[in-house]
Amino acid sequence: MKRRIITAIILAILLIPVVIVPELVKVFEFLVILLSIFASLEVLNMYDKERVLPKKMKAVSVICTLILYFAMVDNFLVCKDTLICKFLDIFDFKLDIYLALGGIFLIFMFCMVFIHDLNASDVGKCLLEVIYIGVTFASFTVLRSYGVRFIVYLLIISCTTDIFALVFGLKFGKHKMAPYISPKKSWEGAIGGTAVATVLGFIFLYFYRYFAPLFHNGSSINFFDGVFGYSEFTKPGMIIFMILLSASMSVCSQIGDLVASKLKRYYGIKDYSNLFPGHGGILDRFDSALFSSSILLVFIVYGYILSPMLSGV
Repeated sequence: MKRRIITAIILAILLIPVVIVPELVKVFEFLVILLSIFASLEVLNMYDKERVLPKKMKAVSVICTLILYFAMVDNFLVCKDTLICKFLDIFDFKLDIYLALGGIFLIFMFCMVFIHDLNASDVGKCLLEVIYIGVTFASFTVLRSYGVRFIVYLLIISCTTDIFALVFGLKFGKHKMAPYISPKKSWEGAIGGTAVATVLGFIFLYFYRYFAPLFHNGSSINFFDGVFGYSEFTKPGMIIFMILLSASMSVCSQIGDLVASKLKRYYGIKDYSNLFPGHGGILDRFDSALFSSSILLVFIVYGYILSPMLSGV
């Protein structure tokens, strides 16, 4: 426990400034790319517990993960000033997401034919790794480009859900939620964690204009300003949206945790790696936040679908 607490403090000291300080945004982008590579290797090395993958295929999978990551980031206009987009601009090249997916598919088919002792099951597992890591880490980078407030909100939801799911589970947990995946998790803990996270998430969203000067050089803005037409919502509609968003994010945070846990249980490992003493690997520490980051991005990009329903509330 002591080692776990020390590691958490060190991570907080190192990561909080990188995430929040605008001048360190390039460091944040580079760090996310680096962590995505390590996370890819964590998943690929996990597969070795069942059947050892050829090193060539692991290298190809990591490269394809970065290709998908780069393509996804490059397809968001808000990311035009990121390291990735600046690098691609040097060659006057636009990495289309559909071209990237098609290219990855062809590369994997090529590998299945020409890499010895590689079967369709291996290719399927590697494709899962590419999509899982590529999409979630890219979502994290895109959210940071939309604004640091989205990362802060994401972390509030995921951390609050984890903490209070444990608290409520220990105090009231009687009904196991997924005993074959994570025996300690209960429905009481899940509901309690979601309830607290929804309340805190809603408070952060609704009163963000009072926190905004901390992130916007003294300016006061609403949380959703500049994203898309949230101004079309009525006030009750906006409140409903904030509650639904926070609750959905909390639920997805727990699903992300369970997905990572099921993979570990299936392959018979306790942690993805020992990168963070007392915490395990990257996916052990950030599984819920990474998974829910892609869900938050979906809300931002496609939330306009809710406008007709909530504009008249």
